[in-house]
Amino acid sequence: MLLAKSKPRCCIPLQLGHSPNVAPGVLSSGLRSLLAFDMASSTPSRQRWTVLSGLFLVYMASNGITLHTLPLLYPELMETFGWREGEVTLPATVFFIVGALTSPPAGWLLDRYSARGIIAIGSALLALALVAYSATATLWQLVAIYALLGLALSLCGLVSNMVMLTGWFQTGRGRATGILLMASSLGGALFPLAVGTGIEHLGWRHTVLATGLCVGCVMLGSAWLLLRDGPSSAAVDATDDAPIAPLQELLSIVMARRFVAIVFATGSLWFIIIALTQHQSIYLARDVGLDRSLLPLIFSLFFGASVIGKLGFGWLADRFDLHHVMAAATIMLAGALGLLSQASPDAMGLLYTYAILAGLGFSGAFTCIQILVAAHYSGPHYGKILATIVLMDTLCGALGTRVVAMAREWQESYVPALTGLALLAGLSALLVLTLSRAEPDETTKAEPA
Repeated sequence: MLLAKSKPRCCIPLQLGHSPNVAPGVLSSGLRSLLAFDMASSTPSRQRWTVLSGLFLVYMASNGITLHTLPLLYPELMETFGWREGEVTLPATVFFIVGALTSPPAGWLLDRYSARGIIAIGSALLALALVAYSATATLWQLVAIYALLGLALSLCGLVSNMVMLTGWFQTGRGRATGILLMASSLGGALFPLAVGTGIEHLGWRHTVLATGLCVGCVMLGSAWLLLRDGPSSAAVDATDDAPIAPLQELLSIVMARRFVAIVFATGSLWFIIIALTQHQSIYLARDVGLDRSLLPLIFSLFFGASVIGKLGFGWLADRFDLHHVMAAATIMLAGALGLLSQASPDAMGLLYTYAILAGLGFSGAFTCIQILVAAHYSGPHYGKILATIVLMDTLCGALGTRVVAMAREWQESYVPALTGLALLAGLSALLVLTLSRAEPDETTKAEPA
């Protein structure tokens, strides 16, 4: 069965003695983490890099299309159906809400079943939704399609990819996380150019249909040929006869002050990042007056810079204080938002500078979020905790999309909203720096490769 967790060939039988301080059949979380680390350390390097290459392709296809390329279609949809800014971004809001609400169940599944099988199911649903997208005729059909995309991405997106990566990489996790997240930006750099060319020659419907078929082949092929469940999952499986930790243990984690601070900081960044990626094409095309043929170039430059940012900030997070690295990326994002508010079609140099700076800041902040969560919460509850954080972050992203859309329709300009986003980014950077000073004994750095 694809959903059954496979046991890696590198596993070594372990004899566990009973401790008078541990109830029979219960393995302490510390010993469980030690077992997972020992098994991951003995994993052949080639195998874990093969898995990472499969995750790279899955993440590039899924996020590169759904998050970073579909917004390129907004001007086409507005022209075809006569929709306003609030209407054309409504499906994306539903997408983020559905993705948020389905993330905790997905995390529960990932803690119990094969991440590989769950990714395969999500990949099939995502390809089906894209094929249906090409035949949409009404706004509510598109809303339903985006709801299916949200469900699919909760199964094959960030949470499942990070759960599998964390199982394989106990050392060098910052670098591996940067490489994985770089895939989304690489997809964002490549797919807009391909989709933009397709729209010009084939129209948006045929282009989306071809994209859905190609994405399905890439993602399902990667799940079948390259992905395998990690040795950390097997370490937990070895204790299947042990009762699951009580709900109180999980609640004590999520009610801690540090957890609340992390959620506030990451939620603020998601509010900014999702609002920016969903609205920048509308702002540049309709408010700034930039020729639509230049949008794919701006998008590709933005995501090309984020490829470098995700790998670079992942490397920096392995070697320097994670909170300082994350704050630097967030400040860079705030500066880019300030530049964007001053954009004009005659100042292409400023637009190019914005695209590079925003790509670096966006990708660095996003990468550091994932490393921060993994550094503090990797272990038997990691899937559920990560899914809970993604739930809150995604709801913040959906809220950001709606707030910016309403601000645009109310004030007939994106500039006040962009200024507010820049100020929020600065506040988030200050909070992250506060986290580095608070409770230093709990701060954990990712171990360098």
